[in-house]
Amino acid sequence: MKTTILVPTDFSSNALAATQYAIKLAKELALDIHILHAYMAFHSAFQSDLANQTDEKRATLGAQKGMQSFLQSFGQFADKPGISSSEVKADLVEAVRRYTADNDTRLIVMGTHGASGMKMGLLGSNTYDIAKTAVVPLLIIPASTAVTGLENVVFFTDYQDGDEETLKGLISLFGRSIRRCTLVHIHEGHTAPEAADHEKLDQWRTRLESASGFKGLAAEMVHGKESVEIVDETIDRLQATLTVLTLVGGRSFFEKLVHKSLAKAIIHQPKTPVLLIAGN
Repeated sequence: MKTTILVPTDFSSNALAATQYAIKLAKELALDIHILHAYMAFHSAFQSDLANQTDEKRATLGAQKGMQSFLQSFGQFADKPGISSSEVKADLVEAVRRYTADNDTRLIVMGTHGASGMKMGLLGSNTYDIAKTAVVPLLIIPASTAVTGLENVVFFTDYQDGDEETLKGLISLFGRSIRRCTLVHIHEGHTAPEAADHEKLDQWRTRLESASGFKGLAAEMVHGKESVEIVDETIDRLQATLTVLTLVGGRSFFEKLVHKSLAKAIIHQPKTPVLLIAGN
């Protein structure tokens, strides 16, 4: 069974950017790419079976033509042996679940904006749903992202055990490409972090280095209220090319963001590509 990068698409410009990014990654990681389009056919109990069958056939042909046109936009890449595609009659989350269950999928690459061009368009809202349910790492690509490397990583942490699996997954995926990885903890206290806070972060850094085998992990404490603004400021200051979050149970950094609607903001308005890995 071939190991693939799965790229769900709704044929939008952001999906095109995400696929271009995936093609570059696949070449670097020596993986195949599968481009997946999920569609739903209109069906109504208030019209005849023939009318329903006609609508389903129309939706199927539309999906096939859309995929053909989408692949042609890649020119010479469309005919490469390592690129395959399919159209599936299902909602996108279910289609992704089926594919990852039946295939050796190393990574899912998706855009943030759907065909409507809105942040909460079809692809965008499904990106968030897949982020909550994906069993393999999910890489979210902003519409404006240039096809560059992922060598400068910012890893936001809230001291969850799942961070170990996240860092291992990051290294497994992109280890050779990473030049710098900075572990960042946002300290929300009213007062500035004390020596004990910095010591806790340093101990966590040492633990993650030991568990993952990654040497040279940097660490930084940021003081302020968790917000999109402080996340973006940190990413800009550290000149990150990849942002990493852990998806785990309990009161994790990600879940706290969910409660404050920040997870959706980070996913729908990312400053960099965002890698989400499910912890234990």
